[in-house]
Amino acid sequence: MKITRYMGAFAVIAMLAACSTDDEQSANTAANEVKIAATVGGNSIFTRSNPVGTEAEQQSFNEGDVISVTTEGKTVVYTKNKDGQWANANDYLVWTGNAQTFEACYPGNSTNSISEGHIEADQSDITKIAQSDYMISREAIEKAYIPSDRQLTLHFERQTARVIVKVSGFGDEFKDLNPTLSAVEVYSKLKVPAGESDSYAAIKTYKKEESGNNVFYALVSPGDANSTEKFLKLTVTYNDGEGNPTQTKELYVTGIPALDKAMSYTYDVKIGKDKATIGNVSVTDWGPGDDITGGDAVTTTENAVLIIKNALAAGNKNIEIRNLPANADKSVFDAIREALKSASEGSIELTVYGVETLPSSAFLNCKPLKSIYLQDVKSIESVAFQDCIGLETIYAPIVSSISDFAFADCPKLKSVTLGNISAAGIRIFDNVPTVGVDLTLSKDQKVMTRKEFEEWQSDESKKYIDSEDHKRVLFLGKKFLSIKCGSRIYKSTNF
Repeated sequence: MKITRYMGAFAVIAMLAACSTDDEQSANTAANEVKIAATVGGNSIFTRSNPVGTEAEQQSFNEGDVISVTTEGKTVVYTKNKDGQWANANDYLVWTGNAQTFEACYPGNSTNSISEGHIEADQSDITKIAQSDYMISREAIEKAYIPSDRQLTLHFERQTARVIVKVSGFGDEFKDLNPTLSAVEVYSKLKVPAGESDSYAAIKTYKKEESGNNVFYALVSPGDANSTEKFLKLTVTYNDGEGNPTQTKELYVTGIPALDKAMSYTYDVKIGKDKATIGNVSVTDWGPGDDITGGDAVTTTENAVLIIKNALAAGNKNIEIRNLPANADKSVFDAIREALKSASEGSIELTVYGVETLPSSAFLNCKPLKSIYLQDVKSIESVAFQDCIGLETIYAPIVSSISDFAFADCPKLKSVTLGNISAAGIRIFDNVPTVGVDLTLSKDQKVMTRKEFEEWQSDESKKYIDSEDHKRVLFLGKKFLSIKCGSRIYKSTNF
């Protein structure tokens, strides 16, 4: 995954002169002092002390911010003063005139270095969360390439990941109880980078109101997924029987997802009375909120895969993927199938929103799939679900076109819901025992007539409801256990 570099310009002015006397040597040392004028680069919006601020706030340092800069074995800590200058009253670094390496880190304190940083377990206010905004920079300057203006630019890389938690909805159990997500703790190791033996700790998040809702921020140590550890602790406050917000409930989300440095992860959580689950996940460069460079292939695929991995890590089998593009291509679904592969056969109930045309082979041979809910799909292309041997339920209430072999070789299919079908390809239900399948059709469905090559077309002059085919429990030439069209249902008497 791409790691964005964030740049702070450190202007370093050096004047070299040949001196022979002690006084001249003293003057030469002062002249070679490394002067630092640090600002945040214009194309990045990370900050040392405003990690959740506005874009304008994140583009500048604050008075009192501290950086640590090391060269030639000497470290000097610089503080930004009220005049906007970086200063240390008692010490300074100097240019040597030879090849030289500069290393810097923020925050500049006794626990951080170029090789290791630490994040705070208490990030509950803006000052505390800033102390976890660990970044490093390293720049080697060869003698021949010392800039003529003696200005040194250090390229910073953010070493933490940012986690944002917000509520996407509350369950019906909280109806009329005015629930709010009042507190969140995020579990993370506190060393950056963290080792396998380092323990996890609960981080108190920074709470910020956005658009009338509480949103929670934490900076965490990047690392691999851990399916057994707690990830989130959510505290919900809601009204008692008299309408007073005195009741609280603590819920946990288990399964820490893989997190990369310099990335920001937003988790939408759904909260029920006794359970909280992660719904949509968005991943961006830690900047103004723009999607990861790379377009749909990144923003949709990475998002979908993260949702699945988080759900499986937490033991959730009911998974929702939201905000897929209407024309999401096969590569997106290839990644979804691959992410589902580790689940057991016939165990996953998957809901997909956004996509309108389900591409050919979208879920081909997807054995873990048990149920599929396609809320926005209007067209299903060929072999989309062929060989889904664990698939029992297909729910596509507005689909109007289905291509060849779309549901072929799904032996466990029990329930199919379709929209107003106007066109269907050949052998849609090939090798499916449809006599054991309950089929639901739109109230507007028309009778389907066979065309050449076994394809089907709707006859717009004939309603399907109460038609001869309906009464015989036939559709697309196949007999079903039952067929419901609108409010009318006919059942097979021969099964």
